[in-house]
Amino acid sequence: MNKKITSILLSLFISNSVVQTAVAGSGAVGNLDISLPSTRYHNILPTPSYGQNNASYSVAIRFVRNSGLHKSLSLLLLDSVKAEKVVESAISRYGFSNVKSSVVLNIKNTSSQYRNDWDGLLASIYSSQFGPEVLQSILDKGENSPYFTKFIAQQSRMNTSNLLSNSTLFKEARANLIAKLQNSFSS
Repeated sequence: MNKKITSILLSLFISNSVVQTAVAGSGAVGNLDISLPSTRYHNILPTPSYGQNNASYSVAIRFVRNSGLHKSLSLLLLDSVKAEKVVESAISRYGFSNVKSSVVLNIKNTSSQYRNDWDGLLASIYSSQFGPEVLQSILDKGENSPYFTKFIAQQSRMNTSNLLSNSTLFKEARANLIAKLQNSFSS
């Protein structure tokens, strides 16, 4: 997938994330019946409308990794901790540059730790929303895919970032990151 497509998808995800973060808080994800096969994080995803078969999931996991959407965990973590008291306090004590490098390093480490589960979570979401032919077409043809425009429009309606921000996986990764930051800045 070319860099332009990756940028479009990540930009769309980020803009949805910022809007959804402002709306999130109740922990509710609508009236979705949510479950996640094959990972340790259960009760966080909509039941796949296409049937969670290996072919659909396999295409979706390639789509997540090749589109750059796997990077969304880092972006969500950064957005969620940048105004945390531990970070603001550390900036006052150590300066923005020192805190920035520590936060970035800890986000990178936390994202690496949760990467496979995060990719699986995203792949489950996309395989539940789109058939393998749609995702494969976008992988193969990018913006020239006949599904691309419809895919982008659907992303605006999916509330994916809200679903991810309220997931057990994200909450665990965020708590882990905050603990690491507290440890980093307590010395």
